[in-house]
Amino acid sequence: MTDYGIMFNVLEGGVIEPIDWSKDQLQPDRSIIVLDESTMAVYLWHGQKQGLVARRTALRQAESLKGHGYTIGKSIIGRDVKQLKEIDARKVGRVQEETELNEELQELLDKKHKKLDNYAITFDMEAGAPSAARGAPKPKPKPQEAQSSKPEPKTEPEPKPKPKPRLEPEIKTTTAPKEPTAPKAEAKKTEAQDSTTQAKIAFVMVAILDHYDDIWISKKDNDTYSVEMMDGPICTFSISDGNLKFSSGSFSGISKDIKTAIQKRFVELNKLLK
Repeated sequence: MTDYGIMFNVLEGGVIEPIDWSKDQLQPDRSIIVLDESTMAVYLWHGQKQGLVARRTALRQAESLKGHGYTIGKSIIGRDVKQLKEIDARKVGRVQEETELNEELQELLDKKHKKLDNYAITFDMEAGAPSAARGAPKPKPKPQEAQSSKPEPKTEPEPKPKPKPRLEPEIKTTTAPKEPTAPKAEAKKTEAQDSTTQAKIAFVMVAILDHYDDIWISKKDNDTYSVEMMDGPICTFSISDGNLKFSSGSFSGISKDIKTAIQKRFVELNKLLK
């Protein structure tokens, strides 16, 4: 079966646009996605000037392509892709894994290929347009059962049963109990707790933004919050019974002076709630 590939540039806002298959597309201010059926992988390459938000946005698009492929007409390129390989150009030459993945991508882009319509390519020099790309399998028709030609036996009509005397049901009336209504004071208390929780999360962000301009915050499945910067994680925290708790390892990747300043700033802002 012929394998196909296609390259994308991730625009601001997460829009992906197909582009010509070329190493020249790997620019410092771009995040590039390469969808390749020959290696069954999606490559996500980030230029040196790409910020954290742009990288995260591109990662979501790459994960979507890995899961669903890319549709051209009635064909799907990369429908069976299994791997996502992310490359940070800033780490190439310094981190072994990033360096090896970058070399792998460079070799892929250097391979002799044939350009097709809609920016698709193939490494099979005699292949045509991706009408033969992996598409959804057609359902097999189910055989119909042959109808029997045997005559149906005659049946005698059943005698009608005599009508039974109708009994009037005894109706008992009951009064439905009233549903208990939650006291308004409790509802107001819950709203106040929610507002306090949101304020504390915001205070953490403000304290961190005093030192880092480009950060990313995400909420995990276990109701914990993770804050990251360009060079890695900053902290992870959760809120229980109105109390904010930082997980072990938080702020370990930054200097002690900045850590102390962030914590001091958070305490100052937290006093506004009292």
